[in-house]
Amino acid sequence: MNKSLKAKNLPLFSIIDLDQLRRENHLEGTEVTDFFTARDGKVYLLMEQPSETQGKDWLSTPSTYAAVEIQLDWAEQRVLETTLFPLGLLNFQFHYLRPAGDHFLLLGARCAYRENGPDQNAWIVSRDGTVLSRYCLGDGIQDCVVKKDGTIITSYFDEGVFGNYGWDEPLGACGLIAWTSEGTPFWKNEKYSIYDCYAISLDEEENLWFYYYDEFRLVRTNFKEDSVFELPIEGSGAFSVAPAGNAFLFQGGYQQRDKFYFLTSHGDRLGQKQKAIPTCDGNQVAVEQCSLLRSRMLFLGKDGVLYGGILRIDGQ
Repeated sequence: MNKSLKAKNLPLFSIIDLDQLRRENHLEGTEVTDFFTARDGKVYLLMEQPSETQGKDWLSTPSTYAAVEIQLDWAEQRVLETTLFPLGLLNFQFHYLRPAGDHFLLLGARCAYRENGPDQNAWIVSRDGTVLSRYCLGDGIQDCVVKKDGTIITSYFDEGVFGNYGWDEPLGACGLIAWTSEGTPFWKNEKYSIYDCYAISLDEEENLWFYYYDEFRLVRTNFKEDSVFELPIEGSGAFSVAPAGNAFLFQGGYQQRDKFYFLTSHGDRLGQKQKAIPTCDGNQVAVEQCSLLRSRMLFLGKDGVLYGGILRIDGQ
């Protein structure tokens, strides 16, 4: 019988106190709807101020949005610059903010199929909030990444796969789609029975990694060739990939969203999980939410502080 691996610290550093961010930028009363690390290492936050005005349904209820861009020196663990981009009052409920070239992609996780067609839940907006284009990427979006070449990848949870909100033939039935920057699909999952795509990530070469239900397998693909891995976690909702592509940090599975584990690949399996303890300045960090992508990781603490961390080549 294998001995259990001793828990190991996951070193983090403090990026910004969100209450301080709100005070300094007149964002009192806003909620952090999304936070994300782009390929260039910049951190983006989507801040939402709900409106008292009601739309025809909750999907079209307007909110005032702002994007926050934080330029970091990850090696020195310090903030270089923080920039606010007010996006204004928009008549849709957005859940994701992704930099897309010189603009932003705002994406709503939910959209309805109506008598005159589907809601357009993907908006390309300039950094001053001007809406440049709108299109539909389907309902039930679990997560989204944008690659350097502009490719948009969306994953879908069960309602996006099986249909709700009027979708008899849901766009997300395959569980995973790659789109051009204009919103045209060019690749869809056709090999795996994805009932719910729990988590997606990218590595440094921008290969797509995804973890899905109900087989609980991890797949790496470049849209031409795949590698499939078995792993000892069921129900994880996020993971990061170290630069070498052989070490990972996974969020815990069912009923363990506040726990994290290091794993290392051995052939087509990820070996024993080793508990990772998020720490900052020697103190354990209680994590409320996380955003894990590539080797740069973000953790929102229950203390209202946004923390960063880097997954090293050796998984430490």
